[in-house]
Amino acid sequence: MLAIFASTREEERQLLGWPDAAWDAFVRQQFSFQHTQYQTAYANPSFLLVLCDGEVAGRLYLDRNPGETRLVDIALLPAWRRRGIGRLLLESLVVESDTNGIPIGLHVERNNPILGYYQRLGFQLEADKDVYLYMRRPSALGPLPPAQDFAPWVGTDFVLVLPSGAPPASLRLVEVTPWKGQRNQVCSLYFTGPDMGRPAHDTYTLVHPHLGRFPLFLGPVTGGAAGDLSYQAVITRLNSPPEEEPLT
Repeated sequence: MLAIFASTREEERQLLGWPDAAWDAFVRQQFSFQHTQYQTAYANPSFLLVLCDGEVAGRLYLDRNPGETRLVDIALLPAWRRRGIGRLLLESLVVESDTNGIPIGLHVERNNPILGYYQRLGFQLEADKDVYLYMRRPSALGPLPPAQDFAPWVGTDFVLVLPSGAPPASLRLVEVTPWKGQRNQVCSLYFTGPDMGRPAHDTYTLVHPHLGRFPLFLGPVTGGAAGDLSYQAVITRLNSPPEEEPLT
């Protein structure tokens, strides 16, 4: 944890040019101050190490409460930066938030380039605190996305929220098949995933980092790899009636 913290102050060290011993003592002091502050300022802090291929890549600090998951800090060691690890961590938190129905909050410097990415993930400005902005991403069940929005996410996983407090399942979208009739437009979505033990078609809550949290009517169908089942959902939209020509 100390080494990760020190890596975030490297530019400052280069600027000051202090002797190694003086800088090491300063960093240890600052790390101790920060860690004590986080322990006392948050009710349920989690100090997590991020591992990649078994190696320590960074840290993830969270404060989970019934009303909000607070993202306190993400920091990566220099060798692991710009590899998409931070994005994966954020998207995982978004899926967790939408699955549990608990919003995410965070502070970000107003001039930080990541601000735009937070906004694209659905974070909204809640308070302007001068240097820092407090942003919050609400978690709510949204409408069913348009059928065409699913096609770019073939091969990605959706979290399926099961009732009665059962652990969520993971479904992979494997095929999107649209077709158009005279009166309606139909799009079939095929997923693969574990046997949920619920043979009947039903409306479930699905969560995806880019499509959000939405209801979808689906059920098991024949096919699927060994140990998995196939699930199908059919989205139907009525065609707009043709405009009548004005009488002349």
